[in-house]
Amino acid sequence: MPPHICILTPGQIGSNPRVVKEADALHEAGFRVTVVATRTLDRVESRDQSLMARIPWQLERIDLRSRHGWRMRRLPQIAARRAYEATQWRALAERSFSPFTPALVKAATRQPADLYIAHYPAALPAAAAAAQRHGASYAYDAEDFHLGDWPDSSCFATERKLVREIEAKYLPGCGYVTAASPGIADAYAEAYGMARPTVVLNVFPLGQGPGGTTPKGTAEPGPSVYWFSQTIGPDRGLECAVRAIGAARTRPHLYLRGTPAAGYSDQLAALTADVGAAGRVHLLPPAAPEEMERLAAAYDVGLVSETGYTASRRACLTNKLFSFLIAGVPPLMSDTPAQRAFGVQAGLLDQLYPIDDAEALAALIDSMLGSPERLAAARTQAYRLASERYNWGTEMAALVKVVAAQASLST
Repeated sequence: MPPHICILTPGQIGSNPRVVKEADALHEAGFRVTVVATRTLDRVESRDQSLMARIPWQLERIDLRSRHGWRMRRLPQIAARRAYEATQWRALAERSFSPFTPALVKAATRQPADLYIAHYPAALPAAAAAAQRHGASYAYDAEDFHLGDWPDSSCFATERKLVREIEAKYLPGCGYVTAASPGIADAYAEAYGMARPTVVLNVFPLGQGPGGTTPKGTAEPGPSVYWFSQTIGPDRGLECAVRAIGAARTRPHLYLRGTPAAGYSDQLAALTADVGAAGRVHLLPPAAPEEMERLAAAYDVGLVSETGYTASRRACLTNKLFSFLIAGVPPLMSDTPAQRAFGVQAGLLDQLYPIDDAEALAALIDSMLGSPERLAAARTQAYRLASERYNWGTEMAALVKVVAAQASLST
């Protein structure tokens, strides 16, 4: 019987495409796969149901929606947090950090497996507990640099300390650690004095894209600049993007897909009017993660506008960067350390602009959208990079290799 892999996440599968890709890849490689996830947000339920209709692996969802049940989980966490802040007792760290951890521990220990893979710090204690219960091994996937998830402010000192307590306790026992970008891998190696994690980029299957490229996008009105995320809100570089749209000679339209944060639509509307871009900023509804590449192909260029306001954001390479490549859409990237390193590696340095520099971004937009020849060449280059290197068919080989090596030690 093939080894059994149990993947643990405190999120829902409909909002965590990396977990879904991992489970798909390991099932395809011949492993038995079970994913333990949660059910917390009704707005994600339709995506969960869509995935559940086609996934070939087992899924256990922990239903955490009950208001009474949520209070029962939050109250012990709050009490543990207060006690931790007063005493700094390390044994309280796991209960202090996330209300999801006890539920994940309970569910994971019911699942006999050969290898447990934790996603996010809240799942790491559960993976370790289940591995100990069943005489198995456990691993960790760092989709972000979690010590750097918050701004470098003293008001987040407790959150950072709790993450360090959890990761420092359990990382040494991991059979392996993977990271979603070279910058994240480097940050973990430096923070914990550990071997550099194996990099498994957050790229996507070529089949989710258009299967080719076109000289320009089809979105109307155009020319078009496109950005997407789960949330449209501050600290995403969007204010700079709106100012750039107002300043660009090509008079482009900016399309933003996602759910606006409370009050943010009004802020954007006011800024749009102030910079002379009225009628050229469009909000689009959210869509399923697996549709992002197909949807992106309709736009001329993509915007990867990280502000680097946390250490994690400075180290990450976001989903949208790789979605744009598979869509055959040139990514216009802010000059974070991770994106500069990627620009060097991929030959895209001419598509970087300084963070929060609207004039430089406007000039970059004009250089693309004002030259049909350059735009067509950049779209061809983007799709070539995806086809030859930055796609899940290529990247999943690194994941399967590290999992197979660890699973063989566990069986």
